[in-house]
Amino acid sequence: MTGQQRDAGLPRGPCVPASVHRLRYAWLAAISLLLLVVTALWSMGDQPYAAERRVFDLVNGLPEALAYLLIPVMQAGSLAAVFAAGILALIARRPRLAGLVVMAGGSAWVLAKLVKRVVERGRPDEYLLDVVIRGAVQMGQGFPSGHAAVIAAMATVATPYLSRPGRLVVWTVVGLVALARVYTGAHLPLDVVAGVMVGWGFGCVVNLTLGTPALACCPRSRLDCTVLE
Repeated sequence: MTGQQRDAGLPRGPCVPASVHRLRYAWLAAISLLLLVVTALWSMGDQPYAAERRVFDLVNGLPEALAYLLIPVMQAGSLAAVFAAGILALIARRPRLAGLVVMAGGSAWVLAKLVKRVVERGRPDEYLLDVVIRGAVQMGQGFPSGHAAVIAAMATVATPYLSRPGRLVVWTVVGLVALARVYTGAHLPLDVVAGVMVGWGFGCVVNLTLGTPALACCPRSRLDCTVLE
């Protein structure tokens, strides 16, 4: 690893050409789009499928004590959290990362709103009985989850800048936010899966077009390496 990379604070790892990064993100973006379309088609019925209802009942029926953990963590997928994440990145002296998380999180929120207009699916209490609503009653369309989209987009663009423990933390938060949206009765399971696909896919497009830090500088061709602070 070169001194330039140590100064940039990039995570350690093997030499990865920038072309490999681009190809990987292109494939991931395509996969996320495919999964979004599949979940949208599954969600367009008059009623949720039995399997989805069972998953919802299981998660929504978890103990009340979990609310003290899940409801606060759920706010990591809010629009306010986008700007909070940007401020934290600025405090950490990572201005590029700050711009990326704000742009990706804000754009994912808008994209989720646009998808809601295409896939008109209500909230769980419109389809199911005995839904436990925790917190404020959610209005409007439920597919996809905006919270899940926002946190997944921010996690995707932040991942290349984080160490392995940092990546584990941010993606654990993604999972908890998705779980919390079902637990609080705000979304059905396919809603949060679709939200993650929206955020993950858009984050991959951002990484594809704007570049990510290479894990190590390639000895054969420095031109094929992307080193971004």
